Amino acid sequence: MSRNYQFEERPAGVILGRRGLFKVVGLCAVAAGATGWAVSDLIANRNSVLLARQEGLYRDDKLCQKMNLTRSHENPVVRKIYTDLQAAPMDNTMYGLLHTHYSQRTQLALAHH
Repeated sequence: MSRNYQFEERPAGVILGRRGLFKVVGLCAVAAGATGWAVSDLIANRNSVLLARQEGLYRDDKLCQKMNLTRSHENPVVRKIYTDLQAAPMDNTMYGLLHTHYSQRTQLALAHH
């Protein structure tokens, strides 16, 4: 007994019925809305942190100006360190003590895990 079957694909518009289309469109709208909300929330939080940091820096700068501490090498604490170490602002000893250098630590972080 041999039967010949003939299969026909539905047209693209019929593959997804009206209800299915509404579900897909609804899910896409919810995903886009949630993503937009999350991004705007991140931006708002980032801006508030930046504004708070900016305000703190301006406040500290004004305080330093009032105390006449606008140049680090004229700061009384730093001047005492220069005196104690018998050093000058730009000599090698002070450069080594006061300047930082970047070291990549990503490989160290991976080694500990």
